[in-house]
Amino acid sequence: MNKYLIMTFFAVLLLAGCIPKTEDVQVLKASPLDYELYLYTDSDEQEAAKNYMSALLDWKVKQQDTEELEFKQQEMNSDNLRLTKEDLPALVVKKEGKTVKTIKGDNRHNDILTALEDSINMTGSYTEKPS
Repeated sequence: MNKYLIMTFFAVLLLAGCIPKTEDVQVLKASPLDYELYLYTDSDEQEAAKNYMSALLDWKVKQQDTEELEFKQQEMNSDNLRLTKEDLPALVVKKEGKTVKTIKGDNRHNDILTALEDSINMTGSYTEKPS
């Protein structure tokens, strides 16, 4: 009986090692007016998100209502995302709960900024500061 108990324990231990591990993803969220901006980044590879962070900050500086635009950071389990690890970093722009634009993977700062501005300007809600 002891032999079966030990074998069962080892079998459970081996099977537990086969279960894929979930990872945490860093989420930076901002909610300007009726938009929601989500920046998803891999917790282990923050270097890859620098262009996204820089583009978001540059976009924020251009906005008229910068006092109202706050970024909040949290962690999320990667199982709850509709993105794969290969998609990260990713910037998701939503309006009224619907995804307007998803920018993912390795992108240049200017490409991210342009896509962000285009996705928000095409619905005409947020405007830049006058020059």
